[in-house]
Amino acid sequence: MPRLIRAALLVAGAAVLAVLVSRIGVRVILDLLRQVGSAFLVVAAIYAAHLAVRAAALWRCLPPQSLRYGEVLRVRLSAEAVEMLTFTGPFLAEPAKGWLLARRGLTGADAFGGVAIEYLLYTLMSAWMAIVALSLLIARGALAPGLRGAVIGVIAGMIAFTLAFIVAAVSGRGLLVPIVRRSGAVIGRRRADAAAARLDPVERVLVAFIHDKPLRLSVVLVIEAIGHLLLALEILVVVRALGLSIALMDPIIVEGAIKFISVAFFFVPGQLGAQEGVYTLLFQAIGLSGAVGLTMALVRRVRALIVAGAGVAILAMTSDQRPTTNDHDQRPMTNDP
Repeated sequence: MPRLIRAALLVAGAAVLAVLVSRIGVRVILDLLRQVGSAFLVVAAIYAAHLAVRAAALWRCLPPQSLRYGEVLRVRLSAEAVEMLTFTGPFLAEPAKGWLLARRGLTGADAFGGVAIEYLLYTLMSAWMAIVALSLLIARGALAPGLRGAVIGVIAGMIAFTLAFIVAAVSGRGLLVPIVRRSGAVIGRRRADAAAARLDPVERVLVAFIHDKPLRLSVVLVIEAIGHLLLALEILVVVRALGLSIALMDPIIVEGAIKFISVAFFFVPGQLGAQEGVYTLLFQAIGLSGAVGLTMALVRRVRALIVAGAGVAILAMTSDQRPTTNDHDQRPMTNDP
């Protein structure tokens, strides 16, 4: 049944994309993609840099001297391939990172805990960008009246998420395990306790990091901010390649506002159709045509496939063997604070 639902959502998303393309015009879209030209390679390089930055953030979330940065980067690129080629988003890609890190000698708690920390901090920075961007769009009156309520709800949810993070960071107490245990009334006590037992070691690592390591936490947040700015740079490069002018703040606003796509449309495989529709609306909100927004969305899908292809090659060449003791003894780089 879940497969049928996913297939139906994928078909629905493809139908939405087809409608958008037909309304704007296939010839118009192809012409715009042709104008992007060699900027495709620039955007792909920027995205590869973004993934390298996120790999650095993940590296800093792992125990010091546990792995070399190059190993973590290979894991990050391999997970990107999983995410793009399976249309499962982070639901499969993030566990895949933990599994690949564990294959390289980390304990399960350290591997999956590090992945959870990085994804949490990436999401937290995304939430902050989205709060600012969506608030500016509302203040400008750039959104359709029918969207204001939903957008305000998204802002409120992200503020609540930020407050929950602050509570966990200050108190040093996890929030997920208690919630899972209390869900026993709905999903069954035995099942809830089993889920909480599996989650508890990972949450302990996560909470210890954000509570006990404020300096490293700050460093990772700065790294994540750089990664997000690289994504905003992609927008600037594509718009300029199309010969259009755009204020320097507008790519940051668009990138910030786009952050809620993966949250609001998590149930749509690859956010197909949803992503293109939101890009179309947001580019219209900053004074550009919907055609430019749709082109941007398509450019990002293509560049992600290019980088995912590199990830597949890396995954195929990666050894299944765990690193030996000598490997750890001769590491040229460490992630010490």
